[in-house]
Parts: sequence; structure tokens; C-alpha cells
Amino acid sequence: MRVLVVICAGLLTFSGCNLLELEPVSQITSNQAFSDLNSAEGAVNGMYNNLQTPYMWRVQVLSDVASDMSQQIDTWDALIATDEFNWSVDNSEVEDLYTSFYRCIDIANNIIAYVPEMAIDQGIKDDMLGQAYWVRGLAYFDLARFFGGYPEVYGELGAVIVLTPSSGVTENDLKPRSTLAETYGQAESDLLEALQLLPETRSSTVLTKGKATKTAARALLARYYLYNRQWDLAEQYATDAIAGKPLNVPFMNIFRNKNTEESLFEVQFSNVDINGLRNWYYPSNLSARGGTALHQATYEAIVADPADVRAQLIAQNPGRSVYYPTKWDDAQEGDNFQLLRLAEQYLIRAEARAELDDFDGALADLNAVRARAGVAARTAAGKEDIISAILAERRLEFVGEGQRWFDVIRRGLGTTAFTNIVRTTGSQPSYSLANPGRQVMPIPSVETRANNNIQQNEAYR
Repeated sequence: MRVLVVICAGLLTFSGCNLLELEPVSQITSNQAFSDLNSAEGAVNGMYNNLQTPYMWRVQVLSDVASDMSQQIDTWDALIATDEFNWSVDNSEVEDLYTSFYRCIDIANNIIAYVPEMAIDQGIKDDMLGQAYWVRGLAYFDLARFFGGYPEVYGELGAVIVLTPSSGVTENDLKPRSTLAETYGQAESDLLEALQLLPETRSSTVLTKGKATKTAARALLARYYLYNRQWDLAEQYATDAIAGKPLNVPFMNIFRNKNTEESLFEVQFSNVDINGLRNWYYPSNLSARGGTALHQATYEAIVADPADVRAQLIAQNPGRSVYYPTKWDDAQEGDNFQLLRLAEQYLIRAEARAELDDFDGALADLNAVRARAGVAARTAAGKEDIISAILAERRLEFVGEGQRWFDVIRRGLGTTAFTNIVRTTGSQPSYSLANPGRQVMPIPSVETRANNNIQQNEAYR
């Protein structure tokens, strides 16, 4: 897979504390991009600029609409198909998601290939390389879970693994997909390498939260090991990412402020580089598209406990009996996206501890999240009861954040939990994920046409 990449050049500017205020330039050669420190830093910044594309809304909305979290209530065909578990190989949003990951990978590959040759301080080299490995590890992890499958649950094929910079298409580039295990393994290898190279913190809060650090690597590794059912490592890395920090940030403040102590990594946006989540979720009378709303059952679960402060970030679409999350409420769409949160690490550790039969520890972590939300502590009888309670809590904690689809399927519950999901609109009263093969998305047709060696996922052949 060789995706055309535009590398952004320019230094960080600190006006408004926006990490991504870069001056984009047209296509440049790798020699130009890494001719000096300034241009190399511009390439690194451009890598984060490209990370905005999947995380401006596609990862979150596509996965939540595919689950029982959200529904599509307008006429956007690509997301209506997602809502009905009916992706085609020509789905435009699926194609954009797939391509955006490879754009991130290619810039990371350029950094990994050319930065070691530069005559600059070794510490700066290590930091740049660590950031590139972290982004590449995130991209392969996302490609695996969206397009490949879930260990011990579903899937055998992963992604096409590309580890060298794009320099034109040759026969050598037309590679088949690696196995699912190899793809997850590449993500793990990249993230472990990143952990070795990255600094613990940076010179400012915006840089510490907006560029990868050891904490971001530990948090992503905890998520990785959770998906791969390596419970001891999930617990270990979640504990390292938590680092003794309590859940002190009020829930609303996580989203009303940028780069809080709750966030371990935020994708940085601004009023120029916009976050599209508000546009999808807010109605037209608030100057948004309003095409995506919560499922009624999701809304009822969120407001079931009057004490739950998380319900404060839910509102009704005026004139319609549908509801939407208000976590990202900047009318100029400049909100950051909280890609890695402290609460997730508590719930990862809770789930891992439950699997390791540490029920007291699991409940302590679960109830730390619930205490911050203002709701009573849970009790549970046995492993399955605790895990069920953790999944229910994740549903409430991560509304709109793109976690629900993966949480249900990685636990092997996709074809049972995603059954008879009632939609406010649609040609049918409800939809079900009946075909296990549709627990992953199709490889876009543009890719399979360009590379005959790529095997399509079974449900889309």
C-alpha cells in the first residue's frame, strides 16, 4: 500500500497553545523534509496533523454508529450503511478511514528511515523516532481492529504491513495482507520501541498532552494488551499509566477544557483544524449537521441514575425525540479529542484484575470511576458479574468516544448484543449484526483493485 503523503513543514507556534498550527507545503522529497532540524520537526508535526483525519470524527462516529451507542438519522448514505451493518467495499467513509491510517504510517516511516542519518543531537533523534513509532503503532492497532478482527474472537487476516517510505509503486509493493497476529504484533513492537525512546514529559502541558510521551505509550499498550487478552500486561501497563493519579478532574471539565490531567493524550484541534464531532452530533438549529444521535436505549441508560453527572452532557435535539452528546460543544469546532483518558486506564485495570480473579481490586477501580460520576459503588458476585458491570460502565463513561463497538465485539458478544437495535429512522424497525464477518469493515475496493494480492474480508467477497 503506497498512499500519497503531503508532509507539512514548519515549526510549532504557541499562539493559542495549538500544537498543530503548521504551514502546509506541497509534496516534497524526503531529502528536503529531513535536510535540517526545522524541516524534520515540521515532518513530525505533519504526522500529528494527519492523525487529525481519522480522529476528527471517523473513528468515533463510524464505530459508535455501528454499535448500539449511536444512530444515523439523516441522509448520509455511508453512515446509514454503517448503522445497518451494511458496509460496501465502496463506502466512502470507510475508504477515507483506511487511507488516513496509511498516510500516518507513511510519514512515520519517513521519520524512522531518515532521522537517524541526520547530524543532530541523539536525544532529539530518539524523541522524533519515538513519536513516529507511537503513531505507527496506533495506526496498525486501529487497522487491525477495524479491518482485521479480534484475537480469540474473530478474524485471521490483518493489514498490509509497510515499514519503508513511499517512493513510487513497484511490484515489491503489491504485498498481501499479513496475518492478524502479525499486524497486532507490529503494533506491539512499535509501541514498545516508542516507550523506550520517548520522554516522560515535555516542556509544557500542551506538548505533554499533544505529543506522544512514555505515559501515552503505556496507556496505548494497556489498551493493546486488553484487546489481546494478556491480562497481566494490561494490568501492569494500566497501573504504570495511572501512576497513582486519582480521578480528580470533574467530568464536565474534561471536555470543556483542553489538555487536563484526565487526558494522557489529546488529538489537538483548533478553529482552523477543526474537530467534526460537534457537527455530527449537534442539531441544525445550533449550526451543525445533526445527522447522528444517541439510540434511545443508550439515552435511557445514561439518565437512569439521577445522580450521574455524565447525564449533564446529554441534550435533546429540539423538536425531535432524539438525544445527542454535548461533550464537544465549541461552536467553532476547535475542541480537542481525548484519545487516551485516565478513566479508561482504571477500567482497563478493572477488567484485567477481574480476569485475574482479583475481584476486590477490580471493584475498587470500577468504583473509582463511578465515584467521580457521582453514583453509588457497585457490588458484584463473581467474575462474569464484575465484567458485565465494567462493560456497562464503559458504555456510560465513553459516550461518543468510539469505544462501544470494540468493547462488545472483543468480548465475543457482537452477534448477541447487537441484535434488534431499534432505530428512530430507517427502512426497517430494527437491525441486527447477524453475520459474524461484518464485525470488521471491508477493505476498500480502491485498494483491492490496485493490489490483486490483497484478499477481501469474507463477508464482502
